[in-house]
Amino acid sequence: MRPVLLALLPFAALAADLRPQLLIPDKVLFADDFSQPRELKAVAAKSPQVGAWNPNQGTRWTVADGVLKGEASTAEYQAAHDTHKGVHPRIVLTKTPADYVLKFSMRLIDGKPFVAGERKSVPPFVEIGHHIARVTWGENGAMLLADGDTLQLDVAKDFRLEPGKWHTVMVERRADEVFVQFQDGPSFYGKHPSYRSELHAVMLGGLEAGHMEVDDVTVWSIKEGDQPTWAAALKARPATKEVRLKEAKAKK
Repeated sequence: MRPVLLALLPFAALAADLRPQLLIPDKVLFADDFSQPRELKAVAAKSPQVGAWNPNQGTRWTVADGVLKGEASTAEYQAAHDTHKGVHPRIVLTKTPADYVLKFSMRLIDGKPFVAGERKSVPPFVEIGHHIARVTWGENGAMLLADGDTLQLDVAKDFRLEPGKWHTVMVERRADEVFVQFQDGPSFYGKHPSYRSELHAVMLGGLEAGHMEVDDVTVWSIKEGDQPTWAAALKARPATKEVRLKEAKAKK
C-alpha cells in the first residue's frame, strides 16, 4: 500500500486512464494492498495450505513498507540446484479463477539488465497461466506469447520496464483471449487455442539477481459479454503477424 490508496470497489479501484477494454468486471474476488507486514513461504501448489501468494524457485518474498518485496534465491540455494535456481524474483498469485480482470502495480528495483540474444540473460515477465500466455522481452522487444512460449502474437518493439518506476498493469483473461495493458504504455491482445487451459495462476518475474516490488492487487470476476467499445477498439488496433519463435513441443 503506497501513499495513495485505491478504494476496493468494483469500479472505484480502476484508474481513470486504465480501465478494462475487453471484459466487464463484476465482483472483487481478491484484493491485497500489503498494509500488514508478513513473510511469505512457498508451499506445494496442491497443498490445502497454499495462500494467495506462493514464492517460486526458492526466491525470497516479504511484505514490508506497504509493498510486496522480492529478491532472488540465496547463493546456497542456487548452488544446490542444477535448474530452476531462482536467479530472479518470481512469485505466483494463486487467487485467479478461469476468467477474470486483474490490476496491479510492479516495480523493478535493480538487477542485471536484460540483453536480447544472450542465452542466460533473464527478462522480466507477466505470465498468465504457467507457459500459457506471457508478456516478456526478447529480440523483437516486448511480446505477448502463446503456444508454450513459442509463438509471438503481439509486439511493442520500443517498450521497456524502467527500473525504479512503478508500472500499473491490467490483465483481462477469458477462454482463449488475453488482453494486457500497461498504464502510459502499450497494450497486447491475443486469441489462441493454447490459451484454453486449466492453469490460471499469474506469475510475476523480475531481473536476474535483482529486487522487485508489487502493490495494490485486485482481482475481479467478470460479467457476460464484452465492453461496448471493444469491437471498435479491436478493429482500430494495428495489424499484427504471428511469428513462430521456435518449434512448439509435442503434446503428450
